Amino acid sequence: MSESLADHRRDPAPSASAGSAAAIVVSDVGYSYPNGFEAIAGLSLTVARGEIVGVVGPSGCGKSTLLQVIAGLHRPSRGTVTVESDPSGRHGLAEVFQKDTLLPWLRVRDNVALYYRFHRADRHEVAARVDELLRMVGLQQFADAYPYQLSGGMRRRVAFLAGVAPDPQLLLLDEPFSSVDEPSRVDIHQEVLRVLRQRRTTTILVTHDLAEAVTLSDRVVILSAGPARVVAEHTVPFGLEREVIELRREPAFLELYGRLWEDLSAQIDAARERLAEAGAGAGAGAAR
Repeated sequence: MSESLADHRRDPAPSASAGSAAAIVVSDVGYSYPNGFEAIAGLSLTVARGEIVGVVGPSGCGKSTLLQVIAGLHRPSRGTVTVESDPSGRHGLAEVFQKDTLLPWLRVRDNVALYYRFHRADRHEVAARVDELLRMVGLQQFADAYPYQLSGGMRRRVAFLAGVAPDPQLLLLDEPFSSVDEPSRVDIHQEVLRVLRQRRTTTILVTHDLAEAVTLSDRVVILSAGPARVVAEHTVPFGLEREVIELRREPAFLELYGRLWEDLSAQIDAARERLAEAGAGAGAGAAR
């Protein structure tokens, strides 16, 4: 892991892992809100089946809006989003949000299995799947607990499991662990990797945490100051099986983190400059 990462930085062009079928293709997508605010402009991204792609960018640049467009909650103003059908017939798409979405009147096992309350499935198979997922993240002894009886980190684990329980073809994660303290987050990362790798779940992770992006992703893309487009892309060269604690001690981890920060900080500076220009323009208009 101590190899140089200079060769792993790539141009910001849509791509998928070599030899892998595309799971999702975002092609020249733009999106403007009804008030005319342009959140995304000419964004293209291809994600291979089973790939985990981290998305980072300045605050307010359009990261969450991108997920909403991919999920079909917003229709693109231009361009197309194509979610390729999975030959195995897996459930199409699930999203895990930053805000707590657990239902407080349901026990842990019922929150994880919530999808199946509205979709027919064999009751015993569902119970077995839920038990397997709870074991994978060490929550089997809390299966009958209510959300209020859990720590913040445990609640985020349950919310994540509720997203993966339907075995989605595509999982969208919108800063799902940002509210958790750092030690708990590191533990969660190891468990999340284990689940995503075992299920071979295609995942797009929006995060403001560069360490999280490097830890969990196969590839990290940097979005520009709004309106969002892909301005840089980095392959994460650490393989499928990772020990999170050991990984973070590796020089290559720190080197990649530094390269991501270099690209991200340039976009943060650009966002500040645009904000300052907008403020100066508004002030000049008021003076007139």
